[in-house]
This record gives sequence, structure tokens and C-alpha cells, in this order.
Amino acid sequence: MRKWKPDWTTLTLAGVALVLAFVAWRQGGLKKVLDGLAGGGQTLLSVVPLLLAAFLLAGLVQALVSREVVEQWLGSSSGWRGILLACLGGALIPGGPYVYYPIAGAMLQSGAGLGVLMAFVTAKNLWSVSRLPYEFAFLGTHLTLIRYGLTLVIPPLAGLLIEALFGGAIGRIREAVQ
Repeated sequence: MRKWKPDWTTLTLAGVALVLAFVAWRQGGLKKVLDGLAGGGQTLLSVVPLLLAAFLLAGLVQALVSREVVEQWLGSSSGWRGILLACLGGALIPGGPYVYYPIAGAMLQSGAGLGVLMAFVTAKNLWSVSRLPYEFAFLGTHLTLIRYGLTLVIPPLAGLLIEALFGGAIGRIREAVQ
């Protein structure tokens, strides 16, 4: 079991929350602060099932897929094959950041390369197949196809570029995340 220790991100977010609580108190007193806390608590309760499922999925993937398999197919030496697999996975996986970041974290800890992780996250944000019906409905076929056409090369190129420039830092990144 990992022991929690505060980091700069957590401390910064906590600091911003305290500042906002102070601003809320100044604007409307304790009631305004409690209203804000209640809203945050409702949001937390609404996403807990999704977070739980995403973290369980990430843990099970780590347990079921050996590090050797991940390194072979998605490691720094997997080249185009790993980048394209990551792009495909990013495009096909449903859900928002609560789902795909835990999976990306599990991939990181399981031996995936930095370029693969970049391609996965970038493809999820640019090529998400689950978003296609909304885009076609609200933006129309023409604009949707233009957007997908213009972004088609970005995830694989971003993955290859990040791997070439910073791929050697993957060990330090894994250690920092742990």
C-alpha cells in the first residue's frame, strides 16, 4: 500500500480551495461557503462510481498484462506499432479523463513508453470515436470530417516526437509518479 504524501499539485489545489472559501465567506458568509462545499460534495458523490470503476480497471489491466508484454507492444522500442496501437486505444476507449488517465497511469507503471502514452492521451482527446455522434449532430458532417482530417496526423506525430526528444526520461517519470 502506497503512503500518501503531499505534492505541489495537491498543495496548490488545497491553497486555491482555501482562497476561494475565503472569497465565498467574504461575499456571502458561512452559508455561501457551505453551499460551495455541498456542491463539491455532490460532484464527488456523482463521480465516485466512475472513479472506482476506472481505478479498478487500471489495476486489473496491470495485474493481467505482464510487464514484458506491455514493454514488447507498447514500450519505448515498440516504434510505430506501439504508437499506432496507443492511438487506436485512445480513439476507442469511452469516457472522460476519470477513465483514461488511470489507464494511462497503469500503462506507465507497466512499461509503456513515453511516446505511446502521449499518443494514447492525444488520440483520446482528438479522435474519440464515442464523441463522433455528438460532433456529427451538432457540427455537421462537413466540419466534423474536416476536424478529423486535420487532426489525423497529430497523435502519432506527437508520440514519435515526444519519444525522440524525451523518451529517455521515462524511468525518472515513473519514479516521480510512484
